[in-house]
Amino acid sequence: MAAYSKLSLTALFITSSIIWISGNGILPLLPVYAGSLGASNFEIGLYLAFSYACLAIGAVITAKSIHSQHAAKQIMVISGALAVPITFCVGQAHSLFELMAFTSLIWMLGGAGFSALNSLVSGFTAAQHRGKIMGALAITSPLGSVIGGGISGPIVDIWGFDALFLTLALINLLWPVCAMFVKTSQPTVLDFDITSSSQKTTLLRWSKHALHLNHLSWKKRLILATSFSYMAYYVALLATSITMKDAGFSATDISSTAIVGGLAAIPFIYSISHASDALGRKALWVFCNLVGAVALLLLSMAETLLTFWAVAFMIRCLSSGSRSIGSAWVADLYDHTAQPNNLSTAQSDTANPDIANPDITKATSNQKRTGLLGTEEKALALISATPWLGGILGYLMYGSASLVFSSSHVLMVAAVVPLLSIGLVFPIGFSPLASANPLTKAS
Repeated sequence: MAAYSKLSLTALFITSSIIWISGNGILPLLPVYAGSLGASNFEIGLYLAFSYACLAIGAVITAKSIHSQHAAKQIMVISGALAVPITFCVGQAHSLFELMAFTSLIWMLGGAGFSALNSLVSGFTAAQHRGKIMGALAITSPLGSVIGGGISGPIVDIWGFDALFLTLALINLLWPVCAMFVKTSQPTVLDFDITSSSQKTTLLRWSKHALHLNHLSWKKRLILATSFSYMAYYVALLATSITMKDAGFSATDISSTAIVGGLAAIPFIYSISHASDALGRKALWVFCNLVGAVALLLLSMAETLLTFWAVAFMIRCLSSGSRSIGSAWVADLYDHTAQPNNLSTAQSDTANPDIANPDITKATSNQKRTGLLGTEEKALALISATPWLGGILGYLMYGSASLVFSSSHVLMVAAVVPLLSIGLVFPIGFSPLASANPLTKAS
């Protein structure tokens, strides 16, 4: 496989960090901002759910439109350029409607940027190192929390929300600039030496089987499981902000949960990514979701700042673990179930009848997995939209349920959601590098 240069990986890392600084810098305070404009808890939930729907729309539209690495880079640059003035406008909102409009636009651009970024980095590392690369990018999320949370709370307490969004707009200038330094790979054309019609027929039959019979099941399971994990995460995130706001905590105290969660999560992400390469994705997925379930139960009883910090750390483990493990897991499974898009690997794995067909005799040694249909890049881009889908569901769940039930009861019910995520991934094989087909039969 081709490998990115250090310059490109550094540019992607910085770009991802910039997006997360803006996102995580304002997210804990958005309920406070909306509340200052007269929004109720139910309206805050609807506002955030709509904003995340726009995030998902941006990510999905981008995923559908990506046809090459060059196109993904263009989307990153354009979305970053548009994000600068719109970020400034968020701070000029005078009503909930204006806040919703500007937030939705900026988050739609953020969804497009993340989807394009995920496509740029996918498929360019060996499977045994993929968790480390995805984990390195996942670190940008808590890093953004540390930086964004560190500046957002004090700025709001001293100068107000308009000053905060002016600062974030200036920071966002680095987004399109860094994206321009990413070097994209050239499109690869398949080069087969198929000397008989029977070989061609065998290839087409096997391609249809791999692409349409195998990968759909695990892809749906991973998308649903990741969405449930993020649903639990965003329920906890919104509940933390609203509970602290109602209890009289300052903006600095509320944003400090982002700092603490980010600082604690950075070493966790690094270790969980390495461990998933060695122990398998499923075992670590179960661990992260169990931590998330415990965090929701703890949040239902939280009253002190120290308890909110502990919850912030635990839910960050859930979200960051899901991000790094989920992306690596998708790419792992494409190694086994979508090999028509990586026929050089298929040729080397002819000993496994579930992976390759021995009638495929010659393929280019540098073939990347986007040859026939580009399915892996699009699958990874779609996986990058699951946090936003989880956000929609999580915000709607908490906002709607809070009309009828107390926050503690809503959180107790939400603690079941990570357990549903665990149940969904059990039919998928344990090892990311299994020699056989990684899909196991559901019991």
